[in-house]
Amino acid sequence: MDVKCLECGEKTIVGSDLIKNLLGGTLVTGAALGWVSYAFAGLLGFYGGAAVIATALLAGGGLVLTGKDLGVVVKIGNKITDILNRRRYACLSCGKVNWSFLGYQKVEIVRGAEHKRELMDAITNSRKELFIASGFLSSNVVTTSFLTSLEECLKKDVSVKLIFSDSNSHSDWMFVGYTQALKELRALNLRYPNLQLIQKNTHQKGLVVDQKYAVVGSFNFLSNQKALRDETSAKVFEEDGIYELRKEFLAVCEPTG
Repeated sequence: MDVKCLECGEKTIVGSDLIKNLLGGTLVTGAALGWVSYAFAGLLGFYGGAAVIATALLAGGGLVLTGKDLGVVVKIGNKITDILNRRRYACLSCGKVNWSFLGYQKVEIVRGAEHKRELMDAITNSRKELFIASGFLSSNVVTTSFLTSLEECLKKDVSVKLIFSDSNSHSDWMFVGYTQALKELRALNLRYPNLQLIQKNTHQKGLVVDQKYAVVGSFNFLSNQKALRDETSAKVFEEDGIYELRKEFLAVCEPTG
């Protein structure tokens, strides 16, 4: 698994050998996800399904974690990272002790307000194709600044697909913001045919950027402006995962004019 020093930004890979040495436990070598690994996970206080996740994180087994509850994966990653801090494992770059769980093989963790930066980076840096999926749509996000950035992206002839729920899925208190945002996007759509507005009954939340990476999790990219809640997503760089997410976004889609 990957951790980051919050003092200098240095990224470090943490494996079972390092944790074993910090805990002072004995790890018998064996299959990455065999009974031996369960015994090792017991040193960390993880059993059952949690032991599988803990072992996969430390073995670099990103594929094993596919389909697992991301929130649980993050909690376990945070607990393992806490061992580094409690055992005073110093950063090799700056010598300080302040580690944070970053992710695992071909996956990074996106938290809280970092989602807003991911959204703007996706709009700014995409070159061929951009998907933005959100359970809801709101003028809180579709602001003048957002529309300006989106238009710059469209001018580069990027194919942009915005995927969000229709009016029936928005509560009364959300309706004004929804209709205002939809009006602005439809006006932009008239000028740029490479912008596609896709409305369907969806709770999908994520980004796909040029099929280079994808972000998927709990954050509503087109409606959540403050990002004050405990939001978590996975930033995926694995080709098969990106392909599957792109396919899911496009499933049962009915474009709107």
